[in-house]
Amino acid sequence: MLLRAKGIAFKEIDVSNDRETRERLLRETGSHTVPQIFINGASVGGYDDIAMLDRRGALDRLLREAPGPALNR
Repeated sequence: MLLRAKGIAFKEIDVSNDRETRERLLRETGSHTVPQIFINGASVGGYDDIAMLDRRGALDRLLREAPGPALNR
């Protein structure tokens, strides 16, 4: 909802029935919880993490630097 409120386009990938992608996500992030959010190909964590970035004013800067849509995995 935070990304939607900011008018940010993102791609949501449902991993609930995709074991291979869940395993890759765990390897890349070290976490098995979802959502896992990637901006410009880099993991920024889950919702709590982007909410904290937003409170600090860092989320908008990251989103401006991203060449493509933010990814919510």
